[in-house]
Amino acid sequence: MDHPRTNADVMFIAQLSISTLFLFRDQRFRGYSILSFDAWDATSLDALNSGEYHAFMDDLRSASGALRAALQPDHMNYELLGNSNPHLHWHIVPRYRDDPRWGRPIWEDWPRNEFTLNRHVLPDGDYLKLVSAIRDHLSANPT
Repeated sequence: MDHPRTNADVMFIAQLSISTLFLFRDQRFRGYSILSFDAWDATSLDALNSGEYHAFMDDLRSASGALRAALQPDHMNYELLGNSNPHLHWHIVPRYRDDPRWGRPIWEDWPRNEFTLNRHVLPDGDYLKLVSAIRDHLSANPT
């Protein structure tokens, strides 16, 4: 993954205390976002000092709370992987009972070409509405 600020697959939502929240352009899972730790050389939670760790967890709580309030998902998945991109970042995936992978991880047993080809791209105005709703809830409930 390229640095999120230069990655065309994501849109900036908000700068938080120690990380930045982005919305994925592929919205097959409505609200699918990434929370990227700002220090680009950070690769694992255990490498953070206590203050950084707690600030990152507070940012995660704020981001997921804003996504939950804005979108009302049935569940929320959080994934911190790092095996294909070692930069420290959370995938925050709102889940809905009618989503194409309900009850399973979003990537499990999904043929790579199907995952890549069947992106759900929204009109620009819909992205802006989604980002605005998430921002409104972030500013209403700051950490």
